[in-house]
Amino acid sequence: MKKVYDAIIIGSGAAAYGVADRLYKQGVTNIALIAENRLSGTSRNTGSDKQTYYKLSLDGFSQDSPYRMASDIFAAGCCDGEKMYIQAVNSVGCFLRLCDYGVNFPKDEFGGYPGYKTDHDNTVRATSVGPLTSKIMTEQLEKVVLDKNRTPLYDNRQVIEILKDGEKAAGVAALNTETNEFECFYSHNVVCATGAPACIYENSVYPHSQHGMTGVLIEAGVRLCNFSQWQYGMSSVDFRWNVSGSFMQVVPRFVSVDDNGNEYEFLSECFADSGEMCSNIFLKGYQWPFSFERAEKSSRIDIAVHNETRKGRRVYLDFTRNPQGFSFDALSEEARDYLEKNGATAEKPIERLRKLNPKAIDVYSAQGIDIYTEKLRIAVCAQHNNGGVYTDNNWKTDVEGLYVIGEAAGTFGLARPGGTALNDTQVSALVCARHISKKNISFCDFEVAEDYFEKYGELAVDEAADYSYVKREMSSCAAFLRDEEECRRLLDKINKILSAYPKGHKSLSEYFRDKDMLISAKALLETVIGEMPLTGSRGGAVFRANGKTVAEDASYRKYLTVTENSKVYFEEVKPVPAVNEPFEKYLNEVSYEQT
Repeated sequence: MKKVYDAIIIGSGAAAYGVADRLYKQGVTNIALIAENRLSGTSRNTGSDKQTYYKLSLDGFSQDSPYRMASDIFAAGCCDGEKMYIQAVNSVGCFLRLCDYGVNFPKDEFGGYPGYKTDHDNTVRATSVGPLTSKIMTEQLEKVVLDKNRTPLYDNRQVIEILKDGEKAAGVAALNTETNEFECFYSHNVVCATGAPACIYENSVYPHSQHGMTGVLIEAGVRLCNFSQWQYGMSSVDFRWNVSGSFMQVVPRFVSVDDNGNEYEFLSECFADSGEMCSNIFLKGYQWPFSFERAEKSSRIDIAVHNETRKGRRVYLDFTRNPQGFSFDALSEEARDYLEKNGATAEKPIERLRKLNPKAIDVYSAQGIDIYTEKLRIAVCAQHNNGGVYTDNNWKTDVEGLYVIGEAAGTFGLARPGGTALNDTQVSALVCARHISKKNISFCDFEVAEDYFEKYGELAVDEAADYSYVKREMSSCAAFLRDEEECRRLLDKINKILSAYPKGHKSLSEYFRDKDMLISAKALLETVIGEMPLTGSRGGAVFRANGKTVAEDASYRKYLTVTENSKVYFEEVKPVPAVNEPFEKYLNEVSYEQT
């Protein structure tokens, strides 16, 4: 039977379920979800000490407005002001909908929603339900979409191609990973909600099950926006989890260990004294992502951790002991006041963490890791792609009928307040669904020829192709420390691989997965090489050329970086709109029937 829908959604995370429910509620009910593995993906499998959701302040006393929120996100540069306003003005509605669906965000006794300070922000817009905020969001949305709306979900389908009728999206081709057969799903509206290309880095906090499909989208003809602008931060690596927030605010000991078992408290070499060192460890709680602007401040810690790993040493957080020279009296006033206010003044870091945020300890206990007694191995890891696929204000790509939402879309710029990614999953879902529902949706009569999949017929499945070294080299030269010469060398290597991409692979699934990874890595390297010699070091990355760090040219903060057909150019950003029309204009646009 031919599978034809009014809209197809690829993914099974917070963004995918969000857009599926929005479409259903707006009358577009002939829809389906497609997932490679329903239980995989970033929304369901990642978090931090108290994973943040960022929205307009609703605590009852903070002065806030959508314009102010949009301006704060926009301030870091290289993002579109109109999109930031859309993020802000729709944040409250999206947030309260999640509350109605059972996501139990904390309330005060009067019904207000208290907040806290997150990274890259000085307000208290941040909220959380603990380390598993996005997982809980996903599960609550899933209940509505699959159980209440009864939207069909095709699981174990790996999307390998966006089908096109001329320049228009006409559906997707997918590999059924259970039967090893190809299937087609047809629609003139395809929504991709598959997250970032998590597959391109070895040092990554993304779950092993998260791959993304940016390479497939590039092959479909999309442009990329700000693709080089990633967020990197310290994470545990044996179990992938962000060690931000409370993990840093309790001031654990950093230690590296060499092959002979010798331990080094290496951070003491990076700061003038133990008070400065411990205060900067505390600051990493809400300055957790690496920032070029803080490279001589708290982000010195990220560089020091990375340098230790390059020496072949393993780096750990030790919550059982204080850093060398630790003293509450030597802490900055900000750090001391915060810990005293929260009653987290116990002798050891683990005891302070138990008081400040016991749920953070529980995350590791659930994985069989006892940080009461064990040191936690860490590295500086890729955590979020602020850029992605270029879309308009409806999250529509240059391919007619193809939408990209959530982290896969190039929404943010050089930096973003922590938690904006979760707000974005719901806002982009809302706006995308609204746009589709207003279209005159036509029946998709397109169908691929019977011999369409013969091009894959000669693929062998008994040879082992291993491209893990590409991911390792991407982490070495194209993550938060980027070297132009090494990036060019790696790009040449990837181009040679793709020009004669092997027909032998361990499986069809890995054949397409590796190809997607290589195309995505190629695009990132092309963007770095085309952009950063001009812009210099900025955002979440240091750029080096000819052995020297290139300083930022801040004038480029007024532009988006666009990658199209392997070429890079700059597009001026739009400012945050100052919307101040009389109320009656909008009242008169409202239509209703009198009864």
